[in-house]
Amino acid sequence: MKIGVFKYGWWDEACKAVSQEKIDLPIARHADDNAYTADLASRIDHGTATLARLQGKPVDLFLDNGGAGLGFTRGPGGGDDLKIAHEVAGKPLLSHFIDPLTTAFQGLEWQVVWQCLQSQTWFKAVWDRAHVVELQQFGLPHVLYLPMAAVDHPYDTNPLDGRNTQPIVSFVGGQNTTYFSSNAAVPSSTLLAGAMAHAARSDLPGLSFYDLYHNFYGLGALPVDGEELTARIHKVTAYLNAKLFFNATMCLRNRDRFVIFLKRQFGERFHLAGKGWDSAYGLPTAPRFETRDDYLKHFRNVAINLNFVNGNAETGLNMRHFEITAAGGFMLCYQQPELGELFEIGKECAVFTSEADLLDKINYYLDRPQERADIALAGQRRTLSQHLYSHRLRTFKQLVLPAPLPVDYSTSNLWDDLEAIVPKARVILDCGANVGQMARGFRQAYPDAQIYCFEPVSSVFEELRAECDRVVAVPVKKAVFDRNGTATIHLTAGAEAHSLLGFEAGNPCARWTKEVGEEAVEVCTLDHWCHEEDIDGRQVDILKLDVQGAELQALYGAKKLLQDVRVVYLEVSFVPIYKDCPLFGEVDAFLSARGFRRCAVYPSDQPQNWGDALYVNNRERSPS
Repeated sequence: MKIGVFKYGWWDEACKAVSQEKIDLPIARHADDNAYTADLASRIDHGTATLARLQGKPVDLFLDNGGAGLGFTRGPGGGDDLKIAHEVAGKPLLSHFIDPLTTAFQGLEWQVVWQCLQSQTWFKAVWDRAHVVELQQFGLPHVLYLPMAAVDHPYDTNPLDGRNTQPIVSFVGGQNTTYFSSNAAVPSSTLLAGAMAHAARSDLPGLSFYDLYHNFYGLGALPVDGEELTARIHKVTAYLNAKLFFNATMCLRNRDRFVIFLKRQFGERFHLAGKGWDSAYGLPTAPRFETRDDYLKHFRNVAINLNFVNGNAETGLNMRHFEITAAGGFMLCYQQPELGELFEIGKECAVFTSEADLLDKINYYLDRPQERADIALAGQRRTLSQHLYSHRLRTFKQLVLPAPLPVDYSTSNLWDDLEAIVPKARVILDCGANVGQMARGFRQAYPDAQIYCFEPVSSVFEELRAECDRVVAVPVKKAVFDRNGTATIHLTAGAEAHSLLGFEAGNPCARWTKEVGEEAVEVCTLDHWCHEEDIDGRQVDILKLDVQGAELQALYGAKKLLQDVRVVYLEVSFVPIYKDCPLFGEVDAFLSARGFRRCAVYPSDQPQNWGDALYVNNRERSPS
């Protein structure tokens, strides 16, 4: 495989680290050393030059940072007839964003950007889960979650001697918002959503701005499928404008307040390096580092490296988390929701939650040089083993160029296959019946069968009950699982996606599996239910399971039933769609070990992600 790498960022080093073959490609002209400001004319020149550069040098995909690889070429109509360069080349574009997508295309009209973002071959990897979710909810395809990382580099891995570091605390990072500057004229009408969000988050800190804006307060409408493009853009623009104040205040909450506080508390013992602090608050700053080596050595030379994220990150980590730890420095950072997923808090980094806690932690760690050194070493080992851009490159390739499916899809029809295997069915268990779609098919195929339809969600169950009356089936208001009792089911944006498993951010079906609420439901094992209802397992000819990722748990609760049931028809996942979702291989192994033969797998409308499998019991049935 060969990658076309747009020369902006850190992918050169990552490709070298994994011996990835590549072709170097230029990016569009831009002003002020800011690739985000490239305008349409520059991106047309860039796209045309890219396609010319690739003549006779084919690549399998394109890779960039921050969308810098987005280019255009003129179509045969000339003028406004523009084509996206990577689509003309017929290869996917992979873009990793370390800033919001909405700030990465400052030289283009938003309508142009929005149309480009609909490309089915443009994969957008975003570092912040809250931003991932909102983009997916806006209907953008191929938005993936991928954290930031450290640049591949020959880091100094010698353990620190904490006694030899400078006894100061340091923060390296700029002041990122001018929203509150004295000459800023901000209409008060734009402040309401952000102010309400902060007020609510003081009591409900886990809520994202998106949830508060759309689901909690209903301040705006979501774009809907089939809606006119201009109407969709208007809704998204209104949301993004409302979020500006929230992002600006997040800069104050996550970063500026602590910088101002520490400069007042520690004076010269607080080393501050970064743009904007002098003009915004009159705070003196240290000169910039001359080289990357100077920058990395600084993290090893000071006792405590502080890290404050800016206002663009609701849940994610910035690059400094990975740079400090990769260099081998001790990091004390503000608590971010995703931090515990990427580092072991207390062993690989230290955290604080308020000004008072920050002072306590600084004083604590200044007095404990060996503990600082131990944490720094553990943090470095974590980052160098898991959080370099070469690691992200491997993940990126797996996400965009997935391994071949473990099965070949059948070309036969489910109903034809069922009729051949089960000419006449006595009892059918339709688990995850939703509103009775499959029940209608079962009734048509098996006029004399007893059909039991399991559906636990109250609103859905009412529709199912009405359908069961029409098709003469028995509705059962329960979820099948691996235990009896009650459980929380996650209500989702897609009416058919409610699941006992949690939301997996960045999953390929996230638009439909995004949680919008919860409901306590009754759960049961099929073995227990059959016993309670006096259903003889030897009479059950078809077990259908479509329980949104919980199929394996349902099978564990049906071990006795599986001794006799003739056919199992169930949904199988090839990629993680729900949190801790068992994949096809686990389900296939479970059923094979219990004497079932897989006779067909049928494609879904997302065949790379999931399908439906039909298994036949090869064991002799016990006499009924």
